Amino acid sequence: MDGRRPIWASNVIWRRIEDEAVLITDDGFSVHVLNKTAAHIWELCNGEHGLSDIAESVCERFDITVEEATRDAAELVDNLDQLGLLASRAEEAGQ
Repeated sequence: MDGRRPIWASNVIWRRIEDEAVLITDDGFSVHVLNKTAAHIWELCNGEHGLSDIAESVCERFDITVEEATRDAAELVDNLDQLGLLASRAEEAGQ
């Protein structure tokens, strides 16, 4: 798994509501509701955890195989990135 440490985009406001997470872009035009597993992955996208750490946490918390956790974490992070909900590498570097 690559060495990315995904981090939330600065234009995303989010709240945990019970088992779900609600993500809203600060312009209010984009709203996303994440299920329990996706919300757990989202919470770990704070720039402190690599994808392998995230997958390991998912594996432990949800009692799934490493392969499933790795696939799920990578797929969600890629989707969040494509939606602009994660910081770009330039934004992470402060550029």
